[in-house]
Amino acid sequence: MLTGLDQDSTYAAHVLPPLLLLGVGLGLVMPPAMSLGITGVAFHDAATAGAAVNTRQWVGGAIGTALLNTLAAAATGAYLTEHARTPAHLAQAQLHRYATAYGWSASLFAAGAVVAAPHFRRGRPAAAPQGAAAVHL
Repeated sequence: MLTGLDQDSTYAAHVLPPLLLLGVGLGLVMPPAMSLGITGVAFHDAATAGAAVNTRQWVGGAIGTALLNTLAAAATGAYLTEHARTPAHLAQAQLHRYATAYGWSASLFAAGAVVAAPHFRRGRPAAAPQGAAAVHL
């Protein structure tokens, strides 16, 4: 939705709705993903598993930011190589930059969903054995 922004786009009509949708989507995805990261881990290893999940999240975010910034900068450079550096083309280059980053982001989210989907199980988790401590995130 954000890849279609143009110079006449407004925040309320063109930016806010996709941001709200993104917030709801991430809010629905992150808790199960974090919980899945420690599923099946022994009680005494739960803290280590939780730390590993959080570390992967932060490192992945840092790598993703660097990757998307590199792709966006390359898209801007490619656009300006093909067009004169007028104010209109500079503004369009920035829009092209963001559209490239948004498109790659959407592709990476879709690829992540395909990879993660087989790991999610339907139904209620099995009860912990009698006397065993349950691990919750």
